[in-house]
This record gives sequence, structure tokens and C-alpha cells, in this order.
Amino acid sequence: MKLQYNQQNEFKIVQLTDLHIGSQPHHEDDLKTFELIERAFQDLKPDLVIFTGDLMWSDGVPHSDKIFVELLERFNKFDVPVAITYGNHDAEDEFSRGEIRELEKVLKNHVDKKNSFIVEDRECYTIEIFDQTGSQLEHVLYIVDSGADAPLPVGIYEWVHPEQVSWYRNTALLYQDKTKQTLSHNAIFTHIPIPEYREVTQSIISGECNETNDTISAPYINTGLFANAYISGDVKAIFAGHDHDNNFVGDHFGIKLVYGQVSGYQCYGDLERGARIINFSPVGIETHTVTESQFVHDINKQH
Repeated sequence: MKLQYNQQNEFKIVQLTDLHIGSQPHHEDDLKTFELIERAFQDLKPDLVIFTGDLMWSDGVPHSDKIFVELLERFNKFDVPVAITYGNHDAEDEFSRGEIRELEKVLKNHVDKKNSFIVEDRECYTIEIFDQTGSQLEHVLYIVDSGADAPLPVGIYEWVHPEQVSWYRNTALLYQDKTKQTLSHNAIFTHIPIPEYREVTQSIISGECNETNDTISAPYINTGLFANAYISGDVKAIFAGHDHDNNFVGDHFGIKLVYGQVSGYQCYGDLERGARIINFSPVGIETHTVTESQFVHDINKQH
């Protein structure tokens, strides 16, 4: 499955995050989430949909594997490529991340994972985006599983492992050797925001920062993913989920740190449910959020 620029000479990604699908029979909030997902696939006309974690509640939910398969089968209704990374609630009880990844085989339009790397059952991989002819590599997306709970008594949430940071750095160098240049408009997708999101709250470009517990629920251990992205020079944006009442875009030393728009109804948060639109083009990366009631309006505005 080769991903290429569309007829508008761009590549359009829809980021959906924090669906939090629960047990069966489904709560009415889950039914609203299913409707939002279908409308995102249909109305927003994406070239790729990326789910950035917490697709479901797994703790205490019986037969959560069947619930996950049912969710994936809903994605199969649409001829749109799908990519997934996991959050802190996806593998809490009945099964492991590796077992969830096995269930991904249900997807008919799963992206072609490049450079897959697994450490402590957390997968990193890349997605390649080509120009309209399919001959020139334009962008690389780095998908990084950010884990769940902190393994040491420091903060609440897990941090990106040093081995994952090394994987990113080495993979960026491989692409540089392959293309004989530094691709300058790449992006990282993960679930838990990295620590630099705390600093970028002082330089928000757009969106809201409304979390009232920890303003930014990032880990307290910084393993250097941002520093390596800055030094490498290929990444211009990092996209996360996790904090349902944050949807902002901030600029940190020329790299945009971005939250998705919470998409699931059966979870906390006062923000309207919706999606984030991310357009990649030869000149850069543009992004904005759209709520469910705005989906069709957003399409009409762009075309």
C-alpha cells in the first residue's frame, strides 16, 4: 500500500484520539463515538486516518478483545488506510500490546509498517508518503508507542524508552542516507505528550489548554526524543492525545507540539468531540481541529 499525494498535491491525515470504547451492550456515548468515526471517514475525505491511542477501555471490561475487533471491523467499511498506536488504557487487563497488534490483522487497509521496532512490547514504525507519481519520498511519519504507567516511582505516566529514541535517530539517518538529503517536513505521532509540552504552554499558537489536574500529563523523565528530533532537523511537528481538554498547537524551537481533538464521548472532557486535520504538502505541514458538527462545513471550505 503506497501512500501518495492526492489530486490537490497534498496528503490529508485525520487524527482521531481517545475513543475510549467501553463494554457491551454499548453505552449511548459509544454509539455517538461510532457515528463520529464514520462521519470522519466519510465527510473529511482523508488519505490516511491515524488513531493515537486509548481506542478503548480495557481495565475490567470483559471480552475486550472482541470489542476491539468489532471496532476494527467498523474501520473496514471504508477504503481508507489506517494506522494505530496505543495509549495507557488499551492493554490494562485481559491482554498485552503484542496480542492487540495481532488483532490488527483484521484491518483490510492497514498501513504498510516500515522499520518496525519493538521494545518491552511497544512498537515503533514509520509510514512513508510519496509524491503524486509515487516515485519520490516526501514525508516520513514516525509512530511511537508511548506506553502506559510509569515503571518507577517518578510521576504517573511512562516515558519514551531510550531505545525508542535511538531507533528514531538511527531511522532518520537511514532515510537521510537513502534519499541523500534531510527530509524537512516529517512528523511524530504518539499518545502521551513528551515533557516539552509543558514548556510550550508559554507559546501556544492556537487552540485551548484547559486541563485542570496536571495541565500537561507528560512523564517526569525526559529521554531526549525532542532533542534528537531538533538535532536531526527532519521533524517539524509532534502529535499526541491523552489530555482530553487540551487541543492546542504550540511552537517549541521551530517544532510544532500539537494535541489532537478528543474523539470519544465516553470519557471526561469539556471540549467538543471531533478530529484534527493535518495536511502535508511540499511546502510544509498545516493543521487545524474540526468538531463533528463542522465536518461537512470544513470540506466545503477547503474545496
